[in-house]
Amino acid sequence: MKKTFINIIAVISMAAIISTFSACSDNDNLATDNVDTSLLCLKQSADCWNGSDAAISMKIASSQKKDTVVNLNLALYQNRVANKNVNVDLMIDKDSLAKLISNAEKGSLYEKAQLLPDSYYELSSNQLTMKTGEKEGSSLTVTIHKDKLLADDIVRRNGKFVLPVKIKNSTSYTINKKVNSLMLVFKFADFDETKPDPAIPESEKDGMQLIWSDEFNSNAAPDSNNWTFEKGFVRNEELQWYQSDNAQCKDGALVITGKKERVQNPNYVAGSSSWKTNRQYAEYTSTSMTTHSKFDFQYGRLEVRAKIPTGKGAWPAIWTLGNWYDWPSCGEIDLLEYYLIGGEPYILANTAWGTDKAWTAQWNSVKTKFSNFTAKDADWAKKYHVWRMDWNEDEIDLYVDDVLYNTTKQSQTQNGSAANYTWPFKQKQYILLNLAIDANGGTPADDAFPMQYMIDYVRVYQKKL
Repeated sequence: MKKTFINIIAVISMAAIISTFSACSDNDNLATDNVDTSLLCLKQSADCWNGSDAAISMKIASSQKKDTVVNLNLALYQNRVANKNVNVDLMIDKDSLAKLISNAEKGSLYEKAQLLPDSYYELSSNQLTMKTGEKEGSSLTVTIHKDKLLADDIVRRNGKFVLPVKIKNSTSYTINKKVNSLMLVFKFADFDETKPDPAIPESEKDGMQLIWSDEFNSNAAPDSNNWTFEKGFVRNEELQWYQSDNAQCKDGALVITGKKERVQNPNYVAGSSSWKTNRQYAEYTSTSMTTHSKFDFQYGRLEVRAKIPTGKGAWPAIWTLGNWYDWPSCGEIDLLEYYLIGGEPYILANTAWGTDKAWTAQWNSVKTKFSNFTAKDADWAKKYHVWRMDWNEDEIDLYVDDVLYNTTKQSQTQNGSAANYTWPFKQKQYILLNLAIDANGGTPADDAFPMQYMIDYVRVYQKKL
């Protein structure tokens, strides 16, 4: 499942241009007309200085638990020979890292980075030295205890940690302040995005605590303590017959399978004007499962990690509804919808609430072309992704893989007269997972079946009381 590799690369720019660790000529980027050639630097910092900072990125693979060791040395400008002894202190520069993280732009090296906890590394000394006649000083080693890192599910899941080191307090040479520090970046790069995450859920996250989850870890039917199943023709004149048989937990994920198969409609009435009863057969089957009457919540974070089918006819969804009033005045929040618009696939993030007219919704809908996702990653559809809702008294934010796609202000969501001007998103909501099959997803293609909608987990967090 995991690849075996540990690569140490020097980060040359924010655009992820990389070179081998020693590819930079010493201090090339520091050359100016009036350079003090006696300036002292951290050699590894000078080697990978990019004009604004210096960083070494290391990929951590769970298949190798041997400690990673990084050597640090002192050097002078352009590797000049020292003509006197020098000692410096090595410190962990937490303040500089904090500034980099706070100013990090989306997609940058330090976005969502965290300080490497003390227990996961060891310094051989807190001093570096260089003696007369040396071009570089003796090595100080930084040992990263990978076995401890990899044993910590929470640390591994967070994904990116930085150890910021800096030299100070020279006993002789002046320290070059541009290349006196180095960011050691550790990334868990072997996480298989095409498979369920085996790690246990975090009990606390961003000041919130886990109050409900389903990890789908049993090789059995979904837990009836958590889920109820919709049955038959349910909504939107969709083509599928909903039944519980199409949902199964397997290998750490819930699998909802859309099938092309004919089933008889037991509610069929010849000549009926209702779409639910005038079809003698359904030509497709699937599953829609909800937490209605099992679990609901008001405010917090809902996270669902899922891999969606994108074959023609697929209409997967992750959403919530209120159970206190009729739709749409009950409030609807769509973390995910995938279907065709004008023949082109889109991913949607929506909210809906009531108007003055019954059964007529006011929508706040953000439609993003599916090609926007696949342009960045051609294998996007083969991977699991995290759909997230952050919901509080003021707004509802909808994310895909931590990218914000839709914000709805609570102040804009008051229902109309049909529901007495109530506030739908200040009431509890329950969760729905379903795979519809419909012309909205495109006229179903025979070769798209069976289609599989895979859900790794569903988790709900709320602020600590």
